[in-house]
Amino acid sequence: MTIQTPGVVPDIFSEDVSIDPLAAYAELRALGPVYDERNDLWLLTRHADVIHALHAPQIFSSAGGYGEFMSGRAGPGDASGRASALRFDSIMGSRVMIASDPPDHTLLRRVVSRPFTKRRIAEWERMARDLATRLVDTAEERLRAGESIDFTQDIAIPLPVTLIAEILGIPAERMADFRRWSEALVGALAASVDLDRVGADLLEMSQFFSEIVVERRKDPGDDLISAIAAATPDGERLSEIEVVLFCILLLVAGNETTTNLLGNLQHALWDHPSQAAAVRSRPEVAGDAVEEGLRYCGPVQGLFRQVTEDHRLGDVVLPAEAVVYVSFAAANRDEAVFDGADTFRLERDSREHVAFGHGIHYCLGAQLARLETRVVLEELARRELELVPDGASVAVGNAVLRGYSSIPVALA
Repeated sequence: MTIQTPGVVPDIFSEDVSIDPLAAYAELRALGPVYDERNDLWLLTRHADVIHALHAPQIFSSAGGYGEFMSGRAGPGDASGRASALRFDSIMGSRVMIASDPPDHTLLRRVVSRPFTKRRIAEWERMARDLATRLVDTAEERLRAGESIDFTQDIAIPLPVTLIAEILGIPAERMADFRRWSEALVGALAASVDLDRVGADLLEMSQFFSEIVVERRKDPGDDLISAIAAATPDGERLSEIEVVLFCILLLVAGNETTTNLLGNLQHALWDHPSQAAAVRSRPEVAGDAVEEGLRYCGPVQGLFRQVTEDHRLGDVVLPAEAVVYVSFAAANRDEAVFDGADTFRLERDSREHVAFGHGIHYCLGAQLARLETRVVLEELARRELELVPDGASVAVGNAVLRGYSSIPVALA
């Protein structure tokens, strides 16, 4: 089959574009489903096409897409080299939720969803509030003394990494390792990494969680690892490595994403000062700010799928076995769904956003990410802290996540 690539397809996987991809997303939405010859994959950027793909797992396979990407067959640029850092003989062939299709995904989802009860969510919100209060108290003291702080390093990183460690029941002294491992996993998708260092970090993380899982099965506690390790829906229990893989997935989903959402939202509010003032004066709208932030500047840019059979989408036919990049962030700026999509509006109905995905793979940690981000906004507003830039922020981005590694701030 001959595939025609209409016009020039922007390379959203290049380092420069991945840091600031919005203009490229607009170009791609105008093209519709398009083949990116440079990276040997199809790009879906329109909201309707993204929703279609996410609700048709029998056609758009996560096992094929993400599995193929991680095995090195698919992916942008030098993805095969980057992905090799993720390949451990002990996990190949094991089920992991993000790279599974039904019926495996159905079972995995049922196992890991059960501990996410209303009681646990309420307890996690209390924990998040306590952490946010302590972090913002310290930041306020320094800021009112005339110091500058780094919003990313002093608030956006320690809140989610500390909370997810507490939820998993990880000793406080390992939190630095937790952050390093998380950065290594995300770094495996970046434009250039030290593969030996990344591989070593990920192996160390896998071994650590393996030991924890064995311990929790022998002596369970009231933590999430214990709950997942002990779960036996339909009489089947996850294997040790499947529990380990879930812990690794939760580490990144519950850590890197919230850190980047907080940083992205801080910049969005700076770009829309009237909306920032509204949040400071009315902390009760913090939830609306989070929801619009997820649409406007959500950290997850997209994930991979593989087409299981020839499939017509609009005016094109996606060939069987083609790898597809499903862009959540591009879909969230689609003017066909969101009027004035490039403007941040607190009063907008943002419910159609796909920042957490859609369908069977909808993010399991969505409630946690929402509450963490909301309590930070509320605590800043309660103290009437108006943060302003105090130096240049450092933007970072790749095919999966986009955010800031540093955001220097001072008081207005």
